[in-house]
Amino acid sequence: AGPGRGRHTSTSAVALELPSGGRVIDTPGVRSFGLAHIDLTRVVRAFPDLQAGTELCPRGCSHDEPECALDDWVHSGHADPARLDSLRRLLRTRDREEDVTG
Repeated sequence: AGPGRGRHTSTSAVALELPSGGRVIDTPGVRSFGLAHIDLTRVVRAFPDLQAGTELCPRGCSHDEPECALDDWVHSGHADPARLDSLRRLLRTRDREEDVTG
């Protein structure tokens, strides 16, 4: 591997069970995966701590716009602001992929 590049050390896929549910999968040779094909509501369901706040959002909210109710809901102490930042980063990535592939 060249400078600044890692070397793949995995030789077979491994699925690790997470204590709180779900799995992390190490697959050799896979560097990234896309979310463009995943519906917005499925992405939000991956953040159960934010779901209740999304019920206050206006219809059709992308959860990354000025009218999003999640801002006030999170800032009033219902969830960690870092979680909202993570959700929005994923949604922006998903939206960029849709722009390229759609």
